[in-house]
Formats: sequence, structure tokens, C-alpha cells
Amino acid sequence: MILITIALLIIAVIAFAAYPLFQRTDELDVVFVGATDPMWENLVTQRDATYGAIKDLENDHTMGKLSDVDYRTLRAKYETKAVTILQELDGLVGKKPSVQTNSATDDDIEREIVSLRRAPKNGKLECPTCGAPHLSEDVFCAKCGTSLKGIRCPSCGQRATVGDKFCAKCGTAIN
Repeated sequence: MILITIALLIIAVIAFAAYPLFQRTDELDVVFVGATDPMWENLVTQRDATYGAIKDLENDHTMGKLSDVDYRTLRAKYETKAVTILQELDGLVGKKPSVQTNSATDDDIEREIVSLRRAPKNGKLECPTCGAPHLSEDVFCAKCGTSLKGIRCPSCGQRATVGDKFCAKCGTAIN
């Protein structure tokens, strides 16, 4: 009985210690996103080093190791360097997709695509056959009776939106 208790206790301790290794955390993903880009990593390292130099400069000035003139000169130099590095980092952030913990899901993206497809190019929805105006939720044109929901894909049967040249599901050309 004691051996079984000890074995269960050992298993519980191992499971407790290994639990974080098997759990995916989005927080770590956000922290290490830029770690794969050497330019990003280099700029972050330079930024941190410049901040550290400014902090050391302030400490040296406070302790009396630097004169006021030297402090102002060096401080201006490091601030200029820090501003340049921050501008480069901002430029890289503008080129990369924004990193957000509440990023859009696939369903949100699909809904946006559907709304963009249904949005009229010139501000009005028109029947492809007769050109009569209609609402986005209309199934048939009120004037000529044409189906406004498009035709079905010959390959998979998915209903295509009016104006689609290819099936959104399988990619087959729609005639």
C-alpha cells in the first residue's frame, strides 16, 4: 500500500512538473514573434543597449562622475540614436502584420470576405441581366426574375456569388 502511494505521488509530481511543457500559450508566441527576424532582433538589442547607456549616464551624472556639459552632450547623442532606432523599429512594424493577442479568427476573415464580395463596386447593387437595383438579401431580381445568388459550381455544387469566376470552395472555373 505504501509503495502504491509513493508511486502515485511520484507520478503526480512528474505530471505537475511537465504540465507547462505540453500547454500552448499565446503569450509566449507574442513575445517571440520578432525573434526569427535578425534585423528586428538586432534593432531591439540596440534599443535596449541605448536605454541602458542613458540610464548609466544619468547614474554617473548623479554621482558626480560627469560634468553637466559632458552629460548634456552624451545625453543628446544617445537620445538621437534611440530615436533613430525607434523609427527603424516602427518602419519594420509597419511592414509586418500587426501582432495582437486578439487576432481575427478564420470565421471573422471569411465573413469579411463575404461582405466585401457582396459590396457593390459603384455603391449600388444591380441585377447582372437587366441592371435593376436590388438589396443584398434579395434572392431573385424583382424586374426580370434572374437568380441573384449566382450559379452552382459544376464540380462541388457550392453556390457561387454573382460575378465569381472561380468556386470559393474548390477553385473550379465557373462559366
